[in-house]
Amino acid sequence: MDGHSTENAANRRRFLVGGGATLAGTVTASMMGSQAVAAESQPAQSTADSGPLRLTHGVVTGDVTLTSAMIWARGSREGTMQVLYGSDEAQVAGQQGLVSETVTLTAERDFIGQVTLRDLTPGTRYFYMVRLQGEDPTVRRPIATFVTAPKKEDQRDVHFVWSGDTGSGFQNPTPYPTFASMLAENPEFFIFNGDTIYGDVPTAASGPATSREMYWAKYKEMREDPYLQTLASRVPFIVNWDDHEVTDGFRGPSEPLMPIGRQAFHDYWPISSGPERIYRSIRWGKELEVFVVDGRQYASPLDAPDGPNKILFGAEQRKWLVDSMRSSNATWKVIVTSSPISIIRSTPPVDDYVAYEHEFGLLMDDFQKIKAKNVVWITADVHWAQAIEYPRYGMWEFVGCPIGSSQRTKSEPLSPTFGPEERFIALNGRYYGSVSINSRNRTMTVQLKRQSGEPVYSVDIPAR
Repeated sequence: MDGHSTENAANRRRFLVGGGATLAGTVTASMMGSQAVAAESQPAQSTADSGPLRLTHGVVTGDVTLTSAMIWARGSREGTMQVLYGSDEAQVAGQQGLVSETVTLTAERDFIGQVTLRDLTPGTRYFYMVRLQGEDPTVRRPIATFVTAPKKEDQRDVHFVWSGDTGSGFQNPTPYPTFASMLAENPEFFIFNGDTIYGDVPTAASGPATSREMYWAKYKEMREDPYLQTLASRVPFIVNWDDHEVTDGFRGPSEPLMPIGRQAFHDYWPISSGPERIYRSIRWGKELEVFVVDGRQYASPLDAPDGPNKILFGAEQRKWLVDSMRSSNATWKVIVTSSPISIIRSTPPVDDYVAYEHEFGLLMDDFQKIKAKNVVWITADVHWAQAIEYPRYGMWEFVGCPIGSSQRTKSEPLSPTFGPEERFIALNGRYYGSVSINSRNRTMTVQLKRQSGEPVYSVDIPAR
């Protein structure tokens, strides 16, 4: 995890309790990391159910590190929430274990609670259940699980999956088989790489979103997918955003819907980097560090002429990425970007990094200066599967999508600027990516797979 996360004495407290213990203090939702966004003119308000307090959309574990994990859940109305957890599944099932501090579920936050578990043991499987004060005592709460990251010096194999681009309206309804196929691989984490909703597309939940409540409705609609709920209860998520979390093709702060779309994104995903920031890094043992980059909220308008004054990541994020890459001693550096590097989907370029080649070129210059090695970019957005090598920079780019959105039948050319060489492409289907790192022979195997789990491409990349 990058160095911007903070801890205090209250957050480090843990409580060993039995099933009949009382709640240990209350922390209001305003103290959680995803709240501090500029207030809207009218506060968002959610409608409560009239029945007993219950969980409505499962749980999500996010941004797991070697000593911490974020837990997300939503109640049906106002109340309080805490997490019972431990490394012994039987104890947790018997209501014995450690208990998190308590958070308050309010209509202003759509009855969402996010809790950070701290002081965890590296490389350990944990089990947990979310408890709601006043819930129906006859309801048996399912037990969720996750594994914490290994220590930086621990040499272990790593396996993870990624994809993006969920359904866009009535054309592609849930459930999505990709989530079930991913779970069958038993990955250590899943990278959800953008377009986790299509906020700008009419669905049963609402028309195109123009308010925080409408974005909430889109997320709730997606969370009804039983495959997604099961995956989220068994596998930690690392989540990035793209344009459809706000509106199609958005880039930069000039988009008026961006602040409320960003707030809803932080409301519905457990993200450790703060209330506004999305870029962050997560270390996974000796072999891997994952860098999530944000190519949306800081960018200049797409139609601005490319050159020194056109921004993609911005100076601060670019410096963070270069400094973090320089200081990382992980064998593999995986960069998570929601948009591809060299694919040209139109002329002039629309909604791709080829519209920002000047700044991306500066980043590539920086990578060469710091002698960055074993760099792999994973992306989504274009609705197909593709493998692209960049021999000039010793790096690869892999596209694996969509989870549920429309399928593309026509490929697009590559911009020659950074010397890309296409190694594979598959169209007219739904795809995801699967990565396995062998720590003994220092090899990364990347597979692109159909939504059924059938591989369509595989490559072994030796570490340099």
